[in-house]
Amino acid sequence: MRLKKRLVDVEKGELHSVNKKKVGRKPQYTEWLTEEGLELVKKWAEDGLIGKQIAHNIGINHTTLYDWMNKFPELAEVIRSGRKVMDEQVENTLLKRAMGYQYEEDVLEPDEDGNLVVVKRTVKTEAPNTAAQIFWMKNRRPEEWRDKVDISNEHSGTIRIELGEQEKWSE
Repeated sequence: MRLKKRLVDVEKGELHSVNKKKVGRKPQYTEWLTEEGLELVKKWAEDGLIGKQIAHNIGINHTTLYDWMNKFPELAEVIRSGRKVMDEQVENTLLKRAMGYQYEEDVLEPDEDGNLVVVKRTVKTEAPNTAAQIFWMKNRRPEEWRDKVDISNEHSGTIRIELGEQEKWSE
C-alpha cells in the first residue's frame, strides 16, 4: 500500500500529491537467504565457526542471528548441517586417537641448491590414548561409564545405635 502525501511547492505555492516510497534499506537478511549467502554461511559453520563468529561475519549481533534462525528454517538448517560436518571430523579424529594409528613421517634435508628433499620416509605408530578412550566411553555409554554414581537412600528415618563394649566405660 502506498501512502499519498500532499506536498507544498514553496516557490510556486502549489499543492502536489505524490506517492511516497518506503524509506530505509532492504532488510539485511534477504541477501543471506539467497543461494550464495546460505552457501557462505554453511561454509563458515563447516569451518568450525560458532554463532557469534558467523554473526560477526554477517555484520549483525549474535542474538539477531538466532532470531533469524528461528524465523528462517533454511538458515538454521544450513548452520546445523555445516556444524554436523565439523562434528563428524572431530569425532573421527577422537576415535583415531582413542584406537591408536600409524602414519608416515618424512625426513627432509637440503640438497646442493638448498631445496628441501625427502631423504627418508619412516612409518611411526601413535599409541592409543586412554584419555580419548575414557571420553569416548563416557559420551557413548554414559550409563556404564559416567563418574556420577546414583545412590539410593532407603532409610526408614530411625537410627539405632548399639554401644556394645563401650557400655562398661559409661558408668
